[in-house]
Amino acid sequence: MKRVALPVGVLLGVVAAAATTVVALRGWGGTCSGELPVNLAVTANLERPVRAVVEEFQADKPAVDGQCVRVRVAVKAASAVATDLVNVLPGGTRTPSIWLPDSGLWPARVLQQAGSASGPVPELDIRGSLASSPLVIATSMPLAEKLGDVTGWRKLIQGGVPSVIGDPTSATEGLATLMLIRSLLGNNDGTPRPELVETLMKVGHNAVPAMRDAFTKVEQDPLTAPAFSTTEQSVIAHNSGAANRVSVRYAEEGTLSMDHPLVRVRSRGEPAGLDRALDLVEEALRAPASAKRLGEAGFRDPHGAAGTGWPEGNGVRGAAVRLVPTPTPDQAAEVLRTFSAATLDARMLAVIDVSGSMQAKAGNGQTRMELARDAALTALGVLPDSTQLGLWIFSTNHSGSQDWTQLVGLGPLMERMSGGTRRDALKTAATSLTGRTRGATGLYDTALAAWRTVRADHDPTKVNSVVLITDGRNEDQQGLDLSGLLQTLRAEANPAQPVPIILIGLGPEVDMEALQQIGTATGGKAYAAREAGDVRGVLVDAVIQRRCRPNC
Repeated sequence: MKRVALPVGVLLGVVAAAATTVVALRGWGGTCSGELPVNLAVTANLERPVRAVVEEFQADKPAVDGQCVRVRVAVKAASAVATDLVNVLPGGTRTPSIWLPDSGLWPARVLQQAGSASGPVPELDIRGSLASSPLVIATSMPLAEKLGDVTGWRKLIQGGVPSVIGDPTSATEGLATLMLIRSLLGNNDGTPRPELVETLMKVGHNAVPAMRDAFTKVEQDPLTAPAFSTTEQSVIAHNSGAANRVSVRYAEEGTLSMDHPLVRVRSRGEPAGLDRALDLVEEALRAPASAKRLGEAGFRDPHGAAGTGWPEGNGVRGAAVRLVPTPTPDQAAEVLRTFSAATLDARMLAVIDVSGSMQAKAGNGQTRMELARDAALTALGVLPDSTQLGLWIFSTNHSGSQDWTQLVGLGPLMERMSGGTRRDALKTAATSLTGRTRGATGLYDTALAAWRTVRADHDPTKVNSVVLITDGRNEDQQGLDLSGLLQTLRAEANPAQPVPIILIGLGPEVDMEALQQIGTATGGKAYAAREAGDVRGVLVDAVIQRRCRPNC
């Protein structure tokens, strides 16, 4: 079924449905007859000036071929429109004929996804920008005083400042911020560096659904409100009537600009005369009077220039802003995939080899045990509070014939335990690992016991897994052999409750062939970390592949 898109509408009938506000214009009393509907989808930040333009346009009672042009406006997030265009369903939301997103990233994403869509995707004609607004760092006034004049994206995203970003799957500001993070921390070939994944894990679980939530925090308590990324125009609009104003910082590394293009959306079976009606609406939106309205609303012109009477103050300045190159659709898709994987909720049991050989040097002056310890501490530093985590150690004969010992039981990181939280207990346990090495490697019995423990209380809302780090091969001759372990894993596996085992082999003596077979049997994977520097890369790959487990 086709959905027809329309330009802007007037404030005479408001119908709110989900996150969309639709305004229908008054009926016509002129000489035209019939109705030529024009549907226009616009983001919330453009709503007021666009509605004003359309209201004036409609007051002239425009007509095409004797048909009355009726403009309806739907206020809807650009991400939501993009999703609708790629997933056109019978009886679904009306497709706009004109779409005014806040960034060309979204129509570019639609074009990128068109080839894999389940049905026909409307044709998009991405035309020039109506206005622009750079992404800035926004803070409450008290936090601005603490920060001083120089603030950059690195300081915002790497822990120097309490901060949040918008959800990049729904808020353009969040997606643009991710792209800036990628430009700072990603590899040139598009692959994620460990620093990038760790940063995404930090910021992802604090993302706000919409930027108005970040502004609300400033309104409610400016002393505790975090910094956040948003558009310059949004700050200007907020400060025009807010009791607690927001201060602006322009990042020293440069920024991206929201370009607010006009997109013509062509669907099958459009009525005769619609193209001409849309041309008339576009002419009205691009008229000098419309540009003046946009400037008064806090937008820059399409080239980034601020108009006369620019509302400077609170850090806002009309001078030109340093911009970084606009990301490609492939780069946007890649960073969204990385973000999605990095922010999946986890329920994970970490199992670390403490056999005597773990005291061997790893090649950078550290022992293998110290390497495993640091990997555990790094993970604890970036995993969100919603993670469930536990820690075992293993070697031969820990308790009788048992090859493993539980140091911290599996549970939520912020759960209260004796002396603090589970996160605190895990840090203490990880720090103690270097003093616990002894015995040989009891690999197979430990792997099965850990897998059964995680599977026993499988949580379908999280990624359930075992992460096992070892430097050797099974040396427990009294327990399972490899064949018995693999047979048991396959026999007890439940496809509806997957628990992949991710195995990391340290050093040259590790039995990678056995680790690969264990990983494959559980839908997991085995990684070889021959040098100290390999460990972070291995952990990054394991995090990124969580989205496809157990079918990678």
